[in-house]
Amino acid sequence: MATSRNRKPRRAGSYVRISEDPSGEEKGVGRQKEDVEELAQRLGWRVGNVYEENDTSAYKRKRIRVADGRSVWRVERPGFRQMLRDYEDGVIDGIIVYDLDRLARQPRDLEDLIDLVDHFKRPVAGVTGSLDLMTENGKAMARVLVAMANKSSADTARRVARAKVQGAREGTALPTTRAFGWQDDHVTLEPREAELLRKVIADFTAGETWSGITAAIIDSGMPTVKGGRWRLKSVQQMILSPRVAGIMPYRGKVSSMAAADEPDSSGIETAADDDQGNEQQQAHSPRDLALRDAEGAYVRGAWEPVVTVQQWEDLITEYERRREGAEFTSQGTRSYLLSGLLRCARPREDGTPCNARMIGATVGSRSGRLKTPKTIYRCPGKVSGGCGNSQRGMAGMDKLIEDLLFLHLERNRPAEGDAQPEAEPEHPDEARLADVRKRLSLMRVGMREGSVSPESFFAVVPGLEVQEKKLVASLGKARRAQTDRAARLRTPEEVRADWEHATIPGRRELLGQYLQAIIVHPAQVKGRGVFDHTTIEPVWKPLPQ
Repeated sequence: MATSRNRKPRRAGSYVRISEDPSGEEKGVGRQKEDVEELAQRLGWRVGNVYEENDTSAYKRKRIRVADGRSVWRVERPGFRQMLRDYEDGVIDGIIVYDLDRLARQPRDLEDLIDLVDHFKRPVAGVTGSLDLMTENGKAMARVLVAMANKSSADTARRVARAKVQGAREGTALPTTRAFGWQDDHVTLEPREAELLRKVIADFTAGETWSGITAAIIDSGMPTVKGGRWRLKSVQQMILSPRVAGIMPYRGKVSSMAAADEPDSSGIETAADDDQGNEQQQAHSPRDLALRDAEGAYVRGAWEPVVTVQQWEDLITEYERRREGAEFTSQGTRSYLLSGLLRCARPREDGTPCNARMIGATVGSRSGRLKTPKTIYRCPGKVSGGCGNSQRGMAGMDKLIEDLLFLHLERNRPAEGDAQPEAEPEHPDEARLADVRKRLSLMRVGMREGSVSPESFFAVVPGLEVQEKKLVASLGKARRAQTDRAARLRTPEEVRADWEHATIPGRRELLGQYLQAIIVHPAQVKGRGVFDHTTIEPVWKPLPQ
């Protein structure tokens, strides 16, 4: 039902908002409430509901997934949206705010309110007197003022972002909140937390799972920075962040210092600090989150690193290897040593081997009235792609493969002097990548200074960026191969020491360095308690030359 413009609201809604309130004392919105109440008394309005949004931006937009699966970018202001719903439903019969720029800084938000005012004719008033949505002139002026406020916010965002870029370039920018591993000055390491980070980074590189690392952090009893619960996702972000190696990340988004002179001023939030003060990772690889200068070198921060750059590189190499899923790793299984490594060789009806991955399982066998659990490796049933007709006792199989592993290592013991491989020569793609990045830098600088035309820039740069991406991927594979080669040149004694102290995931990782698969042929000798080891055929990876 429409409301006469001359009628004074009896249950007006009061809207107050302030963009930033670091102290959380709500003094800004408190002052606005006082001014709004004073205006309401002068106008003879009665204020009912108060819609308060403290420390809330009316400019920054976030990506929101709508019902049909598409994405839209909207300002998230629950109080503002509730006020519009109440206005439409008649819960409030007018709106009173401090000023137009408190009400809206995105034209879309203003238009939503104007649509409602056009239909329901319920008044909207502002303390500063700059708000009149009941007339065409007033609406036109409101649109102009919101457009100007929007530009002002964009200018501010650009200046702030530019200052962050400068701080990142100089390596002096610090996290806004204390990150786990560092003290309150954001620079000095907190010894116990830093030691825990080093341990779990080493454990993951050695084969431990994300779940195991998260459990280890929880078991340590160390709280999160903000006192919340440890979660696997936040642990991943914390450990994979370039920050642990003293490398500067920038707002958690893919960026390079050569291209960072034009920071984003769209008002779209792309990242935020999580509970541990670490950047959200939106890149395909954590390496993409590490800032580089125009020459391609990492930009170092002012804080103390937890691990070396090489240790962080090894961590990321292991992370990428698991994510690619090309080889047997500890990923995805926790309880059984050989799940996924054993391959069933029982012939199918057409004579071809089954070749399904055998998995660990616990089954029950009845002895009298007692049910005794038994652990086995078995081929999955036909509905899961296997034959369902092969199984082996787990204890005997695990011991056999352990013995075969160390027999293999002893027979192929590195010759004297080979245990420490010589430094690999520089990969040819290193020089190619440096050249591509140098050309990219020249194009970007030329574009900024006006010596390169936009036509030339957009004709050349996309191709160079594609080359850069391919070269980075090629070098990543080369680094992974080098790391794997170095690991397999260790002596049997070194591997045995790691094996004795490793968890199941760690032992699976060690097996994955030497074994491609273990073929399980049909048993030739049958009987209770008999283990036919002659039907087990390990397939070893070629040893490095």
